Amino acid sequence: MITSQPFYTVLIFATGVTLLIRILPFFLVNIIKFPKWLELFLHYLPLTMMTALFFDNLFDKTSASIFPILNFENFFAIVPALIIGYLKKLLILVVLVGIVCMAGIRFFW
Repeated sequence: MITSQPFYTVLIFATGVTLLIRILPFFLVNIIKFPKWLELFLHYLPLTMMTALFFDNLFDKTSASIFPILNFENFFAIVPALIIGYLKKLLILVVLVGIVCMAGIRFFW
C-alpha cells in the first residue's frame, strides 16, 4: 500500500479536477443562456457520439481487407439490447441486457 504524502496530494487533486470538469458543465447549462443554434447542436451531440461508438464497436477493421468486417460477437449482443431499447425505452434495461448478452456470448462462444 502506498503511504507517501505526495501520492495522496496528487490523488486528491486529480479527483477534484475530474469531478470539476464532469459535474460543473451540468450546473453551467442551467445558468447560462445559449443561442438557439448552439442548443440545437448540443441537443444532437449525445446521439452522434453514441452512434459513432456503436458503429466503431460493431465493425472490425483489419489490414487484410478493404472493407470493415462485422464483429459477430458484438452484433449478437447489440441485437437484443436494441430490441429491448425499442420496446421498453429504458436505458438501464438496455445496458443490463447488453452486459448479460455479452457475458453469455464470451462465456459460451
